[in-house]
Amino acid sequence: MHDPARVRFTGPLAPYAEGFRAELGRQGYTAVSATNQLRLAAHASRWLDDKGLDAGALSPALVERFMAERRARGYRQLRSVKAMAPLLGYLRALGAGPPPEPPRTPAQELLGRFWAHLI
Repeated sequence: MHDPARVRFTGPLAPYAEGFRAELGRQGYTAVSATNQLRLAAHASRWLDDKGLDAGALSPALVERFMAERRARGYRQLRSVKAMAPLLGYLRALGAGPPPEPPRTPAQELLGRFWAHLI
């Protein structure tokens, strides 16, 4: 039931699936956690494909949009931007993802939280 090798990919992240699967294993993810991360990545890949985008488009704003759509569709797990950190880190290490945003000041963080609250 939780076999990471059984998660199927389509879309722009498909070429990275095997490497991401291997990286999760190297990092010590359990079969359940790795499967969940791969399912999230596969969903993101289909979503990107529907939008006509590639892996390099996964900016923080786009990731937030994707997660907002996941939450709106009723997904109960891996619904925060933080859940995408393993995939984004893997893609960045390969030079396939967007560069990370510079660190935010505490004031910027507070304003961001307030903005999210208003939304």
